[in-house]
Amino acid sequence: MSPSMGLPLKIGILSFKTHGKKDVDALAIKNAALAMGHSARIFRNANFQFSFAPGQPNLLYKNAKFVPPDVMIIRASVLENVDSAVSTVKQLQLMGVPVINHYLPIVRAKNKVRTMQILQHEGIPMPKTAVVHNIEYIDEAIDRLGSFPIILKVPHGSLGVGVSIVESRRSLRSILDLLATGLKNQLIIIQEYVKEAKGKDIRVFVVGGKIVAAMERCAKRGEFRANFHQGGSVGLADLSQEEQDLALRSTKAIGLQVAGIDIIRTTEGPKILEVNSNPGLEGITQATGVNVAYHIVKFAEKLLKQRHWLIQKDDVTVAA
Repeated sequence: MSPSMGLPLKIGILSFKTHGKKDVDALAIKNAALAMGHSARIFRNANFQFSFAPGQPNLLYKNAKFVPPDVMIIRASVLENVDSAVSTVKQLQLMGVPVINHYLPIVRAKNKVRTMQILQHEGIPMPKTAVVHNIEYIDEAIDRLGSFPIILKVPHGSLGVGVSIVESRRSLRSILDLLATGLKNQLIIIQEYVKEAKGKDIRVFVVGGKIVAAMERCAKRGEFRANFHQGGSVGLADLSQEEQDLALRSTKAIGLQVAGIDIIRTTEGPKILEVNSNPGLEGITQATGVNVAYHIVKFAEKLLKQRHWLIQKDDVTVAA
């Protein structure tokens, strides 16, 4: 393979969908790669096996030695036991296989608390948030935030799952009673509800350090979550310079190559809601007409060309 010569690449897409479930986004990337003249294959994470024995291949796929592609594009749609679930990505990196995204940024982005720690450290604005280990401290945490309604979240969640709006202290008690078992030994995130946003947010798609598309999402009637997969409507978004800068800074802070940055507009200016390492392609493509899968493949091409050039440069240096 010689990316610098423009030869077709072998592109892999690592899907974390359970067996038998169609991965629409992985298929979109595969089709984009094929249309651009590359070969492409979707790998299922569940079919990988590790081997840590001398003289044996250390990564197998369906019980056979894994032959790596030129690059593996990661679609880590996983919510639980993230660190263990994405260990395949780490193994690929240890083998020298270029991956998009890397293991550690995925783990960071999948944990909402870790994401907020990094964003705050970088001085990136977010809605006021409190995190508690025990539900007995929720009342005081809410008082520090202001007043109801508030947003209740769990650290690991996607597509709006694990997010609830709480209108009053009475309804809080009902929700906590229902979730008591599920919230045991788990951090609870309490976030201010931004009324002026009126159920709207902005999803910014960043690929390779550049904004390739942006859409405004609006929650359906009776719903506060603007996610496309929760029935929200989508349309084009016109980003301010501040919003563009925040999206790029957030992506860089977490270390992602491909990211979906969720921004909410407040009276105090734009704030970051979430940083997603596995942003869906369907809604953004529908809203903007931009083939984001194409941009991801183009970035894979660029990454491999840069990698090839760096290896050649290192070879020259060593030879000298």
